[in-house]
Amino acid sequence: MTRGIQQLNKYKKQSLILVIFTALTLLLSTTVTAAEQEETLTVVSLGDSITFGWNLEQPQTPPVQSENAFPFLIGNGNTEVLNVSYPGWTSTQLLEAIKTEESQQKLQQAETVTLSIGANDLLQAIELSKIIENQQPVDPEALQQKVAAATAQVYNNITEIITLIKGQTDAPILLYSLYNPFGMNDPIYGSIHMLGEMITNSVNSKVYSTIAAQQGVQYLDAYSAFNGKQQDYIIPGDIHPTISGQQALALLATNRLNELNPIMINPILSTEEETAEPVSITLEKIEHTIEIKWLSGEKTASDFVNEGNLVENNSFTVTENGVYTIYVKTALGESISTIEISNITPKVEDPIEDEEPPVDVEQPEEEEPPSDTNEDEDQAPTEQPEKETQDEAPKVEKPKQTMVKSGHALPDTATSMYNILLTGLCFIGIGGGVLFNQRLRKSRVKQ
Repeated sequence: MTRGIQQLNKYKKQSLILVIFTALTLLLSTTVTAAEQEETLTVVSLGDSITFGWNLEQPQTPPVQSENAFPFLIGNGNTEVLNVSYPGWTSTQLLEAIKTEESQQKLQQAETVTLSIGANDLLQAIELSKIIENQQPVDPEALQQKVAAATAQVYNNITEIITLIKGQTDAPILLYSLYNPFGMNDPIYGSIHMLGEMITNSVNSKVYSTIAAQQGVQYLDAYSAFNGKQQDYIIPGDIHPTISGQQALALLATNRLNELNPIMINPILSTEEETAEPVSITLEKIEHTIEIKWLSGEKTASDFVNEGNLVENNSFTVTENGVYTIYVKTALGESISTIEISNITPKVEDPIEDEEPPVDVEQPEEEEPPSDTNEDEDQAPTEQPEKETQDEAPKVEKPKQTMVKSGHALPDTATSMYNILLTGLCFIGIGGGVLFNQRLRKSRVKQ
């Protein structure tokens, strides 16, 4: 017996541990599932120090791509960036880097490719550092020849780079133009503002916009985004973008990607016929979804910052007619859409159910007639003996027959007492039998 109890307790402990383990497993799996529901945008970033986010953090050694660089800021910042960029790279160096197996594997995962390259080709060609150091007028003809040679090299390299990209992915390619880092009123580089204007306008026209049209890639006008805003977008005494400048570059990509793949909210009703049942609203799959919410009434996107009913499995249910607003947030942005439900009809049963309670209250009152009959029945026996005595009054024999002369019949009180006594004896007998049986079992156990 003792061993059996110990085994039972051991089994209970093992079962408890198993239940706790199962509960923790379900909790963790639920957490992982919720996290996986937020879809990220995979961006492969190709370029030089601009793409790398150079000088955004100090010190930046060893060189690691800054998370404030524009590829990380595209959309809502919910991106996975695969980097193929490095400070100082020219278009020739990027072309060699993109031919490696590692870069090709990254491109195969791409959902978007950003390409910003060529600035170093031109800066090295015109020997910008010497121009700034000497502060002497530049020979226009010699400068144009250098720019022309560098322009041709950049054109050929970028064309080949795009061809290699297309060989690995069908993702959209976003080609950035050059911006002029020298502001007109810049205290350091203001004197070479016009030189920057001449070079950037020429190269953007002959290389970047032309290649974009020829290759069918997306042209992003970084020049216009930075023009007149160099004081805010360029690090002082530098040619690289500030965080604000990086955000401006990211916004160009976000806007273009939203144009290519706008957030389409297409609600589908479970039925468009009149129905007394709730109506389910299902949404078609939306790429890179972070969250979907809904609210009753016409709402704006700001109303969903701290409110809204979360939509699970791209579907939700409503029970009343009216206007509903659907909010969708993706890795690229957010959007809202309204839908009006007008085919839900009130249930016919509802007013009938409201009238039933008074009927239920009246039913107990109808039970009063049985109580009256009972009273009549109680009165009936009292009246019958009176009738019998009246009828039997002239008969002398019947009263004599009611007298107990045989000695076998008992009065009513004696009969009930006898029944009680007999019942008690039965219980005593049963109890004695049970007690005897228990003692007999105990004696066998001891033996």
